[in-house]
Amino acid sequence: MTGRAEGAGPRAWTPDTLNEEDWVVPWPPDRPDGTSDPVARVAHALRHGPGLALVRGLALDGLGDPECAELCRRFAARLGTVRPLPAGPAADDLLTAETAPAVELPATDRTTDRTTDGTAARAAQRDGDARTLDPHTDRSHGPESPWLLGLLCIRPARAGGESLLVSARAVHDRLAEQDPSALHHLYQDFHFGRGPDFDRVSPVFQQRRHGLHVQYNRYWIERGQRETGRPFPPGRLAALDTLHGVLTDPGTVLRVPMRRGDLLLLDNTAVLHGRTGFSDPAGPGERRCLARVWADRPADR
Repeated sequence: MTGRAEGAGPRAWTPDTLNEEDWVVPWPPDRPDGTSDPVARVAHALRHGPGLALVRGLALDGLGDPECAELCRRFAARLGTVRPLPAGPAADDLLTAETAPAVELPATDRTTDRTTDGTAARAAQRDGDARTLDPHTDRSHGPESPWLLGLLCIRPARAGGESLLVSARAVHDRLAEQDPSALHHLYQDFHFGRGPDFDRVSPVFQQRRHGLHVQYNRYWIERGQRETGRPFPPGRLAALDTLHGVLTDPGTVLRVPMRRGDLLLLDNTAVLHGRTGFSDPAGPGERRCLARVWADRPADR
């Protein structure tokens, strides 16, 4: 399928068409009539609205970082089936100061610049700087990507660090109009890296029961293809370049400054996320810190 996705509706948004009341949920609730359960508003935004929600103003005063992470997990558990943390040392990696190479490691989301050997990332860490992370989807462990991604801002960056959000449906439909050939390639299978639980083959775009499904991470696609020992099939690399251009177009990308107490929740199969570069203090306990949670769609959905 290379035409416009069916029933685009509120999923096909851009920053200019997205209404704040459809995705920003104040906390405590701003409607005293009892008809607006914040969790219900978030669930509606995720399933029937733009595919994202920002709970703004959770009270974190007096909570340590692990307690903030647990608060994030408890909120996500009201929306889906939270994925358990891996056993062993990786279980401590729910909290992320985002200061390691921009490779989606199995249990962490620590990211800076996309590099092959980590040199630039280590230099950025020494300098208290982390670079832009292009829009992508998370994949986690297991055969399927998680449905829900939650990020709770415990400490914002000193400067920068805005979240970048992109509607997969809007990108898909723009490609259908402007470059159907590129979209055709993006419906074909790509390799998504190697390693335990990470050797996957999947299209970037698929049509599934719940609608358009996206899975994309340029780093892992390039790495996966490289590890096959073969070049990309003709047209595939050009299609990825075209997709990158649309994903980074300022008219496509919603920029969201993250404040302490903000909980960003995304349908990870419908909305891509990234981050602007940021700078941070060097001292422990001062750096940008987010708590992350992954959850699967409830069985009855």
